[in-house]
Amino acid sequence: MNGVRALRIALSLSVAMGGLVGGCGGAEVPERVVDRAADPSSAAHVDSVIVLTAEAVTSAGIASVVARLDDGIAASDERTLEVPGHVELDPRRVEVVSARSTGRLERVLVVRGDQVREGAEMGAMFSAEYLTAQSDLQQATRRAVLLASSADSAGARALSDAAVRRLRLLGEGEEAIVALQQGGTPRDLLVLRAPRAGSVLEAPVLAGHSVATGDAIFTIADLSELDVVAEVPEISLPVVRVGQRATLTVAAFPERRFTGTVERLHDVLDPETRTIEAVLHVPNAGRILRPGMYVTVRLRVDRGAADVRGGVLVPRSAIVVDGEATVVFVETAERTFVRRLVRVESLAPAGSLRVDATMVLVREGVRAGERVVVRGAFTLKSELGKSALEEHE
Repeated sequence: MNGVRALRIALSLSVAMGGLVGGCGGAEVPERVVDRAADPSSAAHVDSVIVLTAEAVTSAGIASVVARLDDGIAASDERTLEVPGHVELDPRRVEVVSARSTGRLERVLVVRGDQVREGAEMGAMFSAEYLTAQSDLQQATRRAVLLASSADSAGARALSDAAVRRLRLLGEGEEAIVALQQGGTPRDLLVLRAPRAGSVLEAPVLAGHSVATGDAIFTIADLSELDVVAEVPEISLPVVRVGQRATLTVAAFPERRFTGTVERLHDVLDPETRTIEAVLHVPNAGRILRPGMYVTVRLRVDRGAADVRGGVLVPRSAIVVDGEATVVFVETAERTFVRRLVRVESLAPAGSLRVDATMVLVREGVRAGERVVVRGAFTLKSELGKSALEEHE
């Protein structure tokens, strides 16, 4: 057995030095030749060479690709910070229709969930103050006309203007005010109109209920643009900034992609989750996103100079964990593979939920231009294990 082991070592060294064994053909080439340290227990700390027959390579389905320099562009899609988030209303696109005087809600034309256009009638209320303001405007208008050529004309116009402002403050529209000035009949009810186009989120007051000045009657929100609040871990703060672009996905529509921009970062850290809220402004075409939804936020991270020095990119499938060692198998010649210890770094930034990027950065162990095994690496690892057992016997 010692003689067989010596033969294997000699053949393996020959392959490593010049590929002589790799050039041999036929059945004379062993299925595997392993170069190991004299102490098998130290095998995890040295390179090992494996030579397979053509039949073994085909059977294992071994495939390799070229490791390439990390130029900072090729793996840009991998450099994303993935964090959880949720959808909120954009507070600048929400308005409340409230009572501007004491009265009674007489008519309700919309309910929660309805879509309304700007200026649409939503309801109507009775208000004694509104009736008085209409009467005052008509009286002030007539007085201004009568005194137009007198010394009191300026004062009369001022009273008329004040009556117009009062009606505007009560929520009366311009057309109705002009009609009153031209002698139209005063209305019994003040029409409540939508201040913007959007969705009715709340309509808490029923027809017939009394309302006081300031009571909310309807809440309307424009959902064409929303806010998404991303929960950024404290450790990830250095790579997040205002103006940063992001891609968002939701579980309900996994095939859809939404884009947004970081608009502001909150100043206070959540002491329990150790996160900072980053607020993104997101267009919501088709009203697919809805407030309250959970989303996954992927923030594109700029790459610094330290990221692009001294590393090569290899597919994640090339990385093999062998005990406490992280290794790859490098194809050094036809059907000849070398086990290499490597030091790798994930392309995902610290704190990211996503750690399974398709590419990884190798800092040590592989040079640009070398071929690394991306399919069949575990077969090669198994072959090393078999050889170790045979040498032990």
